[in-house]
Amino acid sequence: MRRRTVLAAGIAVVVAPALRTRAVAEPSTQAGWQLRWAPEASVHGLGAFEGIEDDRANSHPAGQPHIFVEDNNYRFNMHMVDRDTMTDRQRQEVKGMRWNGSDLILLKGEMWRLTHQMYIPTSLKATTTFTHIMQTKAPGTGELPMLVMSLRRHGSVPKVELKAFEGDVTIGAVDLAPLQNRWIDVELEMLIGDAPTGRVRWVLRDGANTVIDSTRSADNWLADRVRPKWGIYRSLGDTSGSLQDCYLLIRNMRAYEWSGTAPPGSTRYEAEDALISRGVVESNHSGFSGRGFVDTENAAGPYVQWSVNAAAAGTATLTFGYANGTTTDRPMEVRINGALVGSVSFPGTGSWDAWSTRTVTAILAAGTNTVRLTATTSNGGPNLDYLDVEGPSGPTPTDYQAENATISQGAVESDHAGYTGSGFVNLDNVAGSYVQFSVTGPATNLAVRYANGTTTDRPMNLTINGVAAGSMSFPPTGEWTDWATVSRAISLNAGGNTIRLTSAVSSGGPNLDRITLG
Repeated sequence: MRRRTVLAAGIAVVVAPALRTRAVAEPSTQAGWQLRWAPEASVHGLGAFEGIEDDRANSHPAGQPHIFVEDNNYRFNMHMVDRDTMTDRQRQEVKGMRWNGSDLILLKGEMWRLTHQMYIPTSLKATTTFTHIMQTKAPGTGELPMLVMSLRRHGSVPKVELKAFEGDVTIGAVDLAPLQNRWIDVELEMLIGDAPTGRVRWVLRDGANTVIDSTRSADNWLADRVRPKWGIYRSLGDTSGSLQDCYLLIRNMRAYEWSGTAPPGSTRYEAEDALISRGVVESNHSGFSGRGFVDTENAAGPYVQWSVNAAAAGTATLTFGYANGTTTDRPMEVRINGALVGSVSFPGTGSWDAWSTRTVTAILAAGTNTVRLTATTSNGGPNLDYLDVEGPSGPTPTDYQAENATISQGAVESDHAGYTGSGFVNLDNVAGSYVQFSVTGPATNLAVRYANGTTTDRPMNLTINGVAAGSMSFPPTGEWTDWATVSRAISLNAGGNTIRLTSAVSSGGPNLDRITLG
């Protein structure tokens, strides 16, 4: 294993008049947490990851796939008979983040926030050796981890803990039992670097209750880049009798980068330019975006309402920048165009100068929309800095499994892990073999999930409603168990349509898993 190498490289409450309006300024794109990765399991499947490590040693074919989509969750199954390539341990993990056809690269000196929800059943227990449920590592065989989130027994007490591997620095540890059999929010924030520059913040929340919020200076850089992993990776050397068949569920995975550049399609609306009820614009705390932030009255009922524009109707991502210098959550309800769509938790950020974000998705209408946050407790809301709106993304993506399509010169198989649905289509190695999907429009984007374990491209001709629409390239993915997605713009009318992918060369097409229309 390669060791580490150092490379060069209380606030005053001001009661305002009941309602105030301010002049609307142009939206800005200033520094803040920018959403870079937001897969939905039911939409993006395992194509959201750079790689899938599902029974790498092929030790338990009958249990494959061990990693798959279940509803809108990623599920990781572990059986007692499973073995990794090193037979003293077990591994079912996904690695890296893939978005819009590219891998997300995390580098030294950058600040990232990774969030997800996890469900740990009682069958997945803490052990006396290691049971990791999340890691950060550098790519490469034999690389040691940088950070590990683990289920470990501290004496007789099962804990969930986060450690920096270099220096054996414990970021935090909490009792595991109260967090099992329920969905838990996880937040990992990293200023990537060697000690003492590197910094790690770890937050676990059980609903509105913050279980732990711990920040430590810690070495979280090894070499090349930081690549996160999720799943179950555990030693068979446990002496407590805690190993058994088990599983882990993960959903709502997100990655944010602290950046001065807003992501494409994102528009920032400053809180100080919104409609404010029972609040004032202040600038007495540092770190805000724009000219200031909104400090609402400490009561239930104050609100901030933004007017935002959407080019089309559809799902949008709403990211609220805020600070909460208390230790108590300050939730607010969200209303879109007057309709209640839910509630957002705004937990403590450490100080009034420490800013964080909370993100929700909502349906916007084409044209002008109102987005209102209203305080729901006597403590009022947090200090509100801005609203970032990304999207709408157009029609809700719809999946069509290849195994359910019309197949000519091909067969449905399931002998390579990582597919979605009940299998994939393996076309004959001839030009002219095809898969034809019956789909419903309208749609403007076609995404095809595939695997190509050869070293050459396997292009296919695209036909829509019987009319040639060009070709699509399907370059090698590495292995037949490595799945990737290619996309292209299309134009589908409302109602029924056919999409046919036909092998263009004598080697045939790739293995086809599904198509997604959006």
